[in-house]
Amino acid sequence: MHALSLSVIAERYARRFAFCAPLISSPPPANMRVCIVIPCYNEPQLLRTLDSLSQCKPPRHTVEVLLVFNCGLHEDLVRSSNRLTYQQVTAWVEENDTHRLRLHYLWQDQLPKKHAGVGLARKIGMDEALHRFARINYPGMIVCLDADCTVAANYLQALERVQDELSPGSCTVYFEHQPQLLQDKALREGIVYYELFLRYYVNALAYSGYPYSMHTIGSSMTVRADAYALSGGMNRRKAGEDFYFLHKVVPLESFHNITDTSVYPSGRISDRVPFGTGKAQQDWLKAPGKRQLAYHPDSFCDLKKLMARVPELYQTDRERLLLQIKTLPETVRMFLEEQGFEDKIMEIKGSSTSYQVFHKKFFAWFDGFKALKFVHYCKDHYYKKCGLVQACAWLLEQYGHSAAITPIAQLESYRQLDKKRTVVNLTKASSG
Repeated sequence: MHALSLSVIAERYARRFAFCAPLISSPPPANMRVCIVIPCYNEPQLLRTLDSLSQCKPPRHTVEVLLVFNCGLHEDLVRSSNRLTYQQVTAWVEENDTHRLRLHYLWQDQLPKKHAGVGLARKIGMDEALHRFARINYPGMIVCLDADCTVAANYLQALERVQDELSPGSCTVYFEHQPQLLQDKALREGIVYYELFLRYYVNALAYSGYPYSMHTIGSSMTVRADAYALSGGMNRRKAGEDFYFLHKVVPLESFHNITDTSVYPSGRISDRVPFGTGKAQQDWLKAPGKRQLAYHPDSFCDLKKLMARVPELYQTDRERLLLQIKTLPETVRMFLEEQGFEDKIMEIKGSSTSYQVFHKKFFAWFDGFKALKFVHYCKDHYYKKCGLVQACAWLLEQYGHSAAITPIAQLESYRQLDKKRTVVNLTKASSG
């Protein structure tokens, strides 16, 4: 929490970062603790998502749901589709009891072509949620969900409990795809490999000791209103907006993995963004073999050796730093040389008054994107991708699990691993 009131923080945010003025004139409920933002762009399954939310066990407080109907100036067909979905939603509201689930419709159907996309849609909704919480001066939970997801029955109660008891700066919500709901056998197989790939990568990062190893799924992330404002808010990226947002906000505040409920993302095909579930499913149908590959385990073993040396870096001078770098694996040495590591470490060290400050600044520089760049550097120059099932078996053994053989069995093992991690592997800052 912060000394300044949320209303002041939100006002300052609006002056610097807001895309538009507040869109909802009616006052928010005074007891609101959770506000859910759902971008709607040509979403024929939206009623399924709303059914799922309305069937949740009721929370103690009112939940607002902001439906951001969005498209670019140039997208006439999407605009028409959005209007049809809106008509369906208004009819649905008349037939369903939503007194604990208050819906608002945000119309943004003239977005500039340069910026129109999921990042801007999330930003518009999350900015509005910030404004809603600022009006009641309460730093509540801004929740991201997608219009093709369903949720567990205790979803709303779990969100409210975490907000009431912990009020973390940000969260991820446990997720599971549901292969059994897909009619196409190939897509059922594809979504298993895709989720297995996601969980392997995050758990391999955690094994390496990288502190911010977490799933960055846009439909299963939350942020406290004041933390959202102080971080500068959501970006306008047309893809990967969730990855960049979480890696920006998580190091700034306390973090929690919500693992006692679940979001169920869709396994549908989509070509609206260059990566993600929909694109992965589309690629799977074209070339199934490519999705059965994974980043080589040696990449994470090498990264582990760098992560283990971070405490020493704070206590070093330039001469000793050069000697320390020489003891690292070649993959790490060559990558760090490209990144200007030597000068960067001395710069960070020179501006750090304690190891805690050094640790924070180091991982602000060696962030999630740089960690991913390192893994790709290893793939491009040293270790070719290997079989996903084989890589997953190796990593499960490192975690003390028996080596499951089939992808489905491995996926279940990784799901159990993720359910046990309620907080990100935040390294305790100590001088060693």
